[in-house]
Amino acid sequence: MPDRAFTFLPPPSHDAEIERVLNALAAGSTNPGELETEGVDLKEEASRRAGSEVLPGQPRDERVAKQLAAEAACFANTRGGGVIIVGVDDRTGELIGAVSDTDWLRTRLYQLTDSKVTVDIREAEVKGSRLLVIVVPQAVEPVPFERKYQHRRGAACVPVTSTQLLQGLFAGVAADPSHRESGMKVDETSDSAFRSLLRRAAVLDSRRSSLSRRDLLARLGLLYGDTDSLNHAGEILLGSRAFPALDYTYRRVPGGPSLARVCEGGLSLLEELDLVEAEYTRRNPFRELTLGLAVIRVHAIPERTLREAILNGVCHRDWHQHEPTVVEHIGHELRVTSPGGLMGDVSVDNIITHPSLPRYRTLMNAVRQLGLVEQEGTGVDRMVADLIRVGSEPPLIEATEQPAVRVVLRGCPVDVGRFQFFAGLRMPSEDQGMPPEPASDDVDAALLVWRAMNPETAFLTAHSCAPLLQRTPADTTQVLRRVASYRTADDRPLLARVPVPDGTPPAWHLSRGARSGLRAPRVLPATATAWVRERKRISSAEYSAIASVSQPTANSHLRDLAKAEGLVPSRPSGRGPGFHYLYAESTERSDQQQ
Repeated sequence: MPDRAFTFLPPPSHDAEIERVLNALAAGSTNPGELETEGVDLKEEASRRAGSEVLPGQPRDERVAKQLAAEAACFANTRGGGVIIVGVDDRTGELIGAVSDTDWLRTRLYQLTDSKVTVDIREAEVKGSRLLVIVVPQAVEPVPFERKYQHRRGAACVPVTSTQLLQGLFAGVAADPSHRESGMKVDETSDSAFRSLLRRAAVLDSRRSSLSRRDLLARLGLLYGDTDSLNHAGEILLGSRAFPALDYTYRRVPGGPSLARVCEGGLSLLEELDLVEAEYTRRNPFRELTLGLAVIRVHAIPERTLREAILNGVCHRDWHQHEPTVVEHIGHELRVTSPGGLMGDVSVDNIITHPSLPRYRTLMNAVRQLGLVEQEGTGVDRMVADLIRVGSEPPLIEATEQPAVRVVLRGCPVDVGRFQFFAGLRMPSEDQGMPPEPASDDVDAALLVWRAMNPETAFLTAHSCAPLLQRTPADTTQVLRRVASYRTADDRPLLARVPVPDGTPPAWHLSRGARSGLRAPRVLPATATAWVRERKRISSAEYSAIASVSQPTANSHLRDLAKAEGLVPSRPSGRGPGFHYLYAESTERSDQQQ
């Protein structure tokens, strides 16, 4: 069956319209009224005029960014999006050229549209003039600019309310670009792409192997309604493309030679994934561990975490961009950089706890049915828990200016003791009389243990842990109380309470049994310093608990800490029941208030 060239998500009419307008300009057309449509707008860069004189302009002019951001927001609120051709006088059709830096402009348009619109900017030369062709996709939610909403009507942007947009353009599946019709027919899918789809589909349900091509695509939600056309989700997965969607490189050490590269055009996404999966599986070392009667393989980068990072980098990316998702596999580290920013109000500071907000819902539903990614809302959680469990750090997730999202997984040789410790962790059963339930996948518990094992952050409070868990302090308190009820494999408590005065916020630390099972490093004096600065006081009992030292040792260390930090004794004698040290800053503030 013939392959069909994959065109990414912008409707083919955009390319036809762009070609029509550029050809007309090259032929000398000077009538913008004949060139501008509901999907095409001509603009010259703001600030390029002084009367009739054309000014040189600047590559990074904020006035230009704001001018074009307003136009981009307008097209994003219009069905199918649109195209802005920059460098043309929209009154006379005169070619004056464009001087804006494309990378800077794309970043600023993303920022000025509340991180909701990622445009594709191409350069074109017409009669010696450099023009910018800005392709704006339809957004998945209404996009304001300076708190106002506009959409395209005819050849103009007109005001509209967010309510009208939600009731019309963005209602139901209309705001899901991957649900729209692609124009690709069922019989245009290649045999090799379909074999990959069938193989993955049959893993979760062997009955799927007997389905016809059309029936399987329909079952996975990859057809457009009751037609023989694929939707864009189907085209993304099965359509071949001239440019690769994935660029995978393996190096043994940073800066070393590339030992493997997968970056091939002419394939479907599923076929590219097959090639990348084969490479990263070969190059991700593992150890075999015995847990009970089972022998399991534990990889340096946990297998499902590695797969989840790559699949998320493909499925959550912005498919209006032509750049590939870049996968850099360097030793035990994996870096996945995917084009497009985070969706809506998702940020790196709430990505663990924020409800899943896929850019392409139909695509995500299909890959979940294929078992390629975890169930909705659990992917990042699992990555965090898996990495901590093998002895590594939580993943680093950053939003870059391009815009793009980068996920860094720092694997390591497996810490057998820590892996076995988490495998034995149990939470109380909700049904009385039933045995405890496994807690190894609890991301909150993993993060709290990871923090408490750090020699400088050994105590756990709602104030100190809320940013780590990405929760409110009140919710963090409830999490701490829940995790404190967990037991280790030898039935010891996971956490123990720090003895704090009545009426003050509770605090916890790793129990002695847990510290021993985890082989946690010795707590550093910096932990006591952090405690004093948060709590504004410290006693020998508190120090003894958080540092896991004896009372006499705590007294000795506290005297040294008091000198280093300028702590003030609560009574001149320096002894007696309830004696503690006060943080000097709080004491001075109290004296001033009196």
